[in-house]
Amino acid sequence: MKKLKVLHNFYKSPAWLAARELKIMSVNGLCERCGQIGIEVHHIEKLTINNINDSSVSLNQDNLELLCRDCHNKEHKRFSKEVRFDEDGNLLNPENRF
Repeated sequence: MKKLKVLHNFYKSPAWLAARELKIMSVNGLCERCGQIGIEVHHIEKLTINNINDSSVSLNQDNLELLCRDCHNKEHKRFSKEVRFDEDGNLLNPENRF
């Protein structure tokens, strides 16, 4: 639960909201992959509990990418029918297979 609270607080912070707005404005509000309307600012280097307070990761414009919902879902392999396994043979993201 701690991770969710820390992430929730970060995404509500004035610093994040400013960085997000700056990214959106810098790319004219368009998805950087397909050119559609961008709505989700994605961290290229994944944001974790260990790096959330490192502004070179969490707020760095070079680590942010504006994506439309479809491109963001593809990036995170959400709703993919592709079955993937980790190095131990465990099914990855079984809830996202459908």
